[in-house]
Amino acid sequence: MRPAFVKSSRSPSEQVDMPDVDVTPIMNMFIILIPFLVSMAVFTHLSIIELTLPPNVGAGMDDSDGKPRLKLTVVITPEYLALTRGDRMLDSLSVANGDYNYDALYAGLTRYRDSVDIQDEAILAVRDAVKFKYVVRIMDMCRDAGFSRLGLSSATNDPLEGE
Repeated sequence: MRPAFVKSSRSPSEQVDMPDVDVTPIMNMFIILIPFLVSMAVFTHLSIIELTLPPNVGAGMDDSDGKPRLKLTVVITPEYLALTRGDRMLDSLSVANGDYNYDALYAGLTRYRDSVDIQDEAILAVRDAVKFKYVVRIMDMCRDAGFSRLGLSSATNDPLEGE
């Protein structure tokens, strides 16, 4: 037997046996919490609409005679849609029941596509009061009609007054 006053060679913390740590409740919590958080997460979907600004006069010139090459332009106003080529109006489509006539627009785009110099490019000239969702829908209609390159421009109310 050892006398009580003799010190042990082990420190007091080494003398006490460490109990096993039970991590089962924490693991159960994570097993429930992680799928819940993943299912509630909002995943962001980005959509990109490729468009260009109309070129300046020098970039849109035809090399042979110095005249600008005409593109099909879709003028979008709250009251009507207009298909133009240069300063000549090809077609005008009125708004019915607060919505544009997309079927007639598609028919006009396919009909007048062959009459323009650049057959894969169109310009959308938009007035200020037009909602963006209509512009995007008309851009989609232009792509469906075969216009792969789209330009975006603003349309004035009165071209002679500049407003």
